[in-house]
Amino acid sequence: MPRRSPPARSRFARVRAYFAMTQRELALYLGISEPLLNHLEAARSLPSPLVLERLAPLLAAVPDEPAAPLLPTAPPAGPLDRAPLEARRDACLYHAGNLRWQARQLPERAQVAARWAQALPALRAGLPPAEAAAPDPTDRAAAREAVRLAFVRDFLEVQATALDPATLSQWHLLHLRAEALEAEAAALSALLDE
Repeated sequence: MPRRSPPARSRFARVRAYFAMTQRELALYLGISEPLLNHLEAARSLPSPLVLERLAPLLAAVPDEPAAPLLPTAPPAGPLDRAPLEARRDACLYHAGNLRWQARQLPERAQVAARWAQALPALRAGLPPAEAAAPDPTDRAAAREAVRLAFVRDFLEVQATALDPATLSQWHLLHLRAEALEAEAAALSALLDE
């Protein structure tokens, strides 16, 4: 990548800044090496008359006061290539739809968790107490039932757990990303309708 010199205010630097040229580009234009241009910009060398003659037309076009940054007020004139704009709009809408679908899953999960939480006291009441004595290790059926009951207790707790803060944040992020994509798609549609 071409090395840009520090912003000096020599005439060479002013020309480069005004025309947005790299040192390499200006050096090629003037017919000198980049290191020499670097020295000229830093005032470590004096330019030859030939270099000054080649620089003069560019320098004449540079105003004495620094140019204000160019801010686009209107898009450049000319016809649009509709294909990439339409493709991007369609991609935005597709991805926004996927994000909305993902976001819909989270409130549904919260509703299901609320249903489980509501049913949890009655479901727990139907289970034998967890503090029951450990089953006889020789009684395989009792051991299997103890394992099943432990699983059921854990399962009920997990099912009744409300959405955690990270999941709630994820819901907001999904909505924001979908809204941004939909806004971009709307802007593209407006551009295509012009």
